[in-house]
Amino acid sequence: MTIADSYHSLVAEELARERAIIHIDLDCFYCQVGLIAVNYPARNKGIRRMDTAREALDKCPELQLVHVATFSGTSPPDYHPSPSVTTHKVSLDGYRRASREIMGVIRRLCPTMSKASIDEAYLDVSSIVKEQIISDFGRGALEWASDEEAARADDDDGGLSLFGQTQHSEPDVTLPTPAVRWVSLSRKGKEREPAASSSNNNNNNNCLATEYGLLVGDGLQTTVGWQDLQLRYAAAFSNHIRETVYQELGYRTSAGIAHNKFLAKTGSGLNKPNMQTVILQSQAIGFMRTFPISSIPMLGGKLGNLVEIAFNAETAGDITDYTLDQLSIKLGKDQAVLVYNRCRGIDHSPVVEKNEPQSLSATKNFIRHPIYQLEKLDRWILMNSMDLWMRVIEEWEMRKRWPRSLSVSYSTSGKTPRSKTLAFPVRLTQGMQDSPDVIVNAVRVCVASIVNGDKDKDSKESSDGPRQQQQQYSSMFPLIGFSLTAKSFQREAAGASLMQKWLSKSRAGKADSDGNESSHEGNA
Repeated sequence: MTIADSYHSLVAEELARERAIIHIDLDCFYCQVGLIAVNYPARNKGIRRMDTAREALDKCPELQLVHVATFSGTSPPDYHPSPSVTTHKVSLDGYRRASREIMGVIRRLCPTMSKASIDEAYLDVSSIVKEQIISDFGRGALEWASDEEAARADDDDGGLSLFGQTQHSEPDVTLPTPAVRWVSLSRKGKEREPAASSSNNNNNNNCLATEYGLLVGDGLQTTVGWQDLQLRYAAAFSNHIRETVYQELGYRTSAGIAHNKFLAKTGSGLNKPNMQTVILQSQAIGFMRTFPISSIPMLGGKLGNLVEIAFNAETAGDITDYTLDQLSIKLGKDQAVLVYNRCRGIDHSPVVEKNEPQSLSATKNFIRHPIYQLEKLDRWILMNSMDLWMRVIEEWEMRKRWPRSLSVSYSTSGKTPRSKTLAFPVRLTQGMQDSPDVIVNAVRVCVASIVNGDKDKDSKESSDGPRQQQQQYSSMFPLIGFSLTAKSFQREAAGASLMQKWLSKSRAGKADSDGNESSHEGNA
């Protein structure tokens, strides 16, 4: 092995001590796609997600209310005039489509990613960063710390190493310690003054604004060590990803950069919108000390309440004074490890792609406006079938998987939710099954069997004479929830694009859609 190879090997070993993790989070995703949610200016007026339209207007009279595309019958979702929760169903198809496009761009740039939700993803950029650093090392582009700075780095690791101390494979080769400059040098060789933060909130009081994002901690214009260098490269790559998403698709994002998923996700939410935050290992425990226990993921419920009471604690800093053994006495071993790690910003979980979805659902709740009659339910059979059909076809186009089972679930006021499972219509490449009608018909038959079964049961159990029409469906009504679920997916051979065929037919006959919807009413 040459001297150059030995140095490259040592650099790789140093970088293997920690991971470089990015958490990308879309800023007000639903607002950016189609104004379904509360954007940042509205939040500043005190409007909250669960406010009604009337409550929102009371808080902000100048508020402009808009609505999203909705389902009405078995026509594609559209912007219908004056939609109502009692007659229309919100379509999330546009948001799922936008999410797929965004995640596609991110995955193209970083294959090691995990979609956390419709608007956020974790990226493990360790390998990408390692290649960039080794390349720059080889061409002499890194800056080295003085002996005094390097010694300080050895004493200031924050106690969060995931893998422990690495034994170098080349003991006779001494690897220098990099200086990590977060604020660029001027032409005179002096550090430039940090730029003022453009963040719109007050979370960045202890953050330094740099070209790589907001850096948690005071007086950190230059740090030292391979792990800090790793995160600086990761921050530069995060900027590249966010800029690419904006340039190609027009969506703004925020990001967090750290050595683990927990700190990265925490960082992405610190300085929204359109900002990114870096949390160095040396700053992690200090950063976590002021965090309220109830605000720490996985500690916001019963466990968090137990910790607060058992240890008279309010913040993570109150818990870091306890050893793991002390926590175990009151919490048990497993919960003690979780609390110990979370309050110190430690997270060992890997970034792995989630499995393919096991089921797809279309749901409508009627808690505010219960359904009392079968005839009134039929319009929601139409819309849920339409919604589910579009998602099933999407799944087929993306992964060539088709469901084998269809579950019809319903919730009756005051009773345990019930469901009935039937075979999902077999996929055809032509003919009647290039529309959602096959689901509509199957669900109508299923619902009719549920109702008729209840009527037969009632007639056997009682001979008290005729009942009210509304009461004869008492087992299913009043209905407060109704959902259709496609499940038991299996992969099949590729076939025709059903979605394209169906959308073409639907658009061509859009003028007749209202008449078609009304003709379906009452055919259950």
